[in-house]
Amino acid sequence: MQESPKPAYLLVTAQVSDPVRMAAYARALAESGLYQRHGGHYLFLGKPATELEDWPAGGSAVGAWFPSRVAAESFWADAQYQTEIKPLRAGAGAFHVAIFEEL
Repeated sequence: MQESPKPAYLLVTAQVSDPVRMAAYARALAESGLYQRHGGHYLFLGKPATELEDWPAGGSAVGAWFPSRVAAESFWADAQYQTEIKPLRAGAGAFHVAIFEEL
């Protein structure tokens, strides 16, 4: 399968229930350099500046840019992320994660 030349976006929405556990996860992810290693960077992170419609109370989101869908998927599947970092957020809340290609 040929890689799409379109940039891709990783979107995570979260309802954090354990801020201490989530902080440990965020710190480990930042220190890992995984986003940079896969060509990605944050576009936004945290609670909304303005809630417009049906936003869950206390909900937050992360948006990250990657040069391609393959790069975003490689970040997500990275062994370091899956075995060392992602487990740190277990029990820290409810998360929804998806990758979108640019139009």
